[in-house]
Amino acid sequence: MPISEPEAEVRRDEPGQRPLLEVRGLRAGYRGVDILHGVDLTVGQGEIVCVVGPNGSGKSTVFKALYGLIDVREGSVLLDGEDITDYGPQRLLTTGIALVPQQPAIFPSMTVHENIELGMYLERDRGKIRGRVAEVFDLFPKLAARRSQQAGTLSGGERRALEIGRSLMLRPRLVLMDEPSVGLSPVLVREVFEQLRELRDAAGLTFLMIEQNAKSGLELSDRGYVIERGRVTYSGAGSELLGDDEVRRTFLGVGKDD
Repeated sequence: MPISEPEAEVRRDEPGQRPLLEVRGLRAGYRGVDILHGVDLTVGQGEIVCVVGPNGSGKSTVFKALYGLIDVREGSVLLDGEDITDYGPQRLLTTGIALVPQQPAIFPSMTVHENIELGMYLERDRGKIRGRVAEVFDLFPKLAARRSQQAGTLSGGERRALEIGRSLMLRPRLVLMDEPSVGLSPVLVREVFEQLRELRDAAGLTFLMIEQNAKSGLELSDRGYVIERGRVTYSGAGSELLGDDEVRRTFLGVGKDD
């Protein structure tokens, strides 16, 4: 539904509780040219929130601004009430925000176990590292069964799971996922997205993702935002956006009766 209407929110945190992530009036871009024109969005604790939109709409710019990869010219980003607008990527890691990038980021000649350990590459306490690795393998039993296997021999879905697992080594409060379905077959997309839902339910994780596959992303999500030309034009529960005729025609390529 258009954002001029009241936003329909499906929150997993308690009523009246402040959002885990709050973005207010975000304006950012490149070389003095704004790509984002006052973006507002929120993510509640334990939610899966998806940002969709056409190519060139500004989805990726939102993530770059959130993760301190480009300068924010106006607006603010709050994590659990703390202003983190000017934090860079290294400092953001210490606040509990992890990023799973769009491009594959595994080391194919290293084992699954070694790749997971790299999620705490600055940590010198081997006992702490072993404990965190065990936690990740508890969440990803398929990876645990392949811990000694070279990462380059995994399937596409397993590689994405490995990237997600590595991002959890620092016990993040919020995981940013950039186009998690890229390069995956429809079967693997369903597998990865189901895994995200299981992680949310089992471990209380919170996810904010941008996704080109709007239908799959909104089906997975508690809430969604549609961005066009650097502005949020629709927002609401994922299921309601999927049922909105205008969203379906414009972003899903289907008509009212499909």
